[in-house]
Amino acid sequence: MNPQKAAENLEVIRKLMERPIRFSTMSGLSAILAGAAALAGVLLDAHFWRRYDARTAICVNVAVWAGVLAAALAGVLVLTRLRERRQGMPPWSALKMRILLTMLGPFVAGAGLTVVIVGRWYLTGATDAWDQGLLIPAIWMLFYGVCLWQLGAFSPPEVRGLGAAFVLAGLAAAVFCPYWPHVSLGVTFGGFHILYGVIVYAKYGG
Repeated sequence: MNPQKAAENLEVIRKLMERPIRFSTMSGLSAILAGAAALAGVLLDAHFWRRYDARTAICVNVAVWAGVLAAALAGVLVLTRLRERRQGMPPWSALKMRILLTMLGPFVAGAGLTVVIVGRWYLTGATDAWDQGLLIPAIWMLFYGVCLWQLGAFSPPEVRGLGAAFVLAGLAAAVFCPYWPHVSLGVTFGGFHILYGVIVYAKYGG
């Protein structure tokens, strides 16, 4: 086999390997469901802050946002697996491990910083921790945006664009609207996901 033919075959193999990953990670419907779950979480969060004292509201809302995360992940995993089955892809691969490791760092950092801030306030009542707590939505946006930006290496450009939008929104929320956490969370985790999902669904389906 001549070198030119070998290079052409390698290029075909590379494209075949990339294509299922790029499309299996693109689920417009799962993004729409994640956005809807986030909007429900925002509404419940705001309701509990009005109904309970701060210490009780924090405990309840930890459960609320854990439920939002679980619902969003379940939607992504189920819909992604359905797409993979239609394409004949295995449920696990070395590349999926790379994707998981790519997501792990920003997720652990964002979750860990949130636990530290909430824990300091809840256990000690430190007023500066309460002020820092107002930055939690911005912290979530920034670390989630970084996570999506990194996932853009394995996905179509819409994923990286969503990541950039979250990073910019996180910076803006930290500077301009830390006292309106429900608005910033609703616009980003709710609105951004739904808009992204509609675009992806129209372009790629699923």
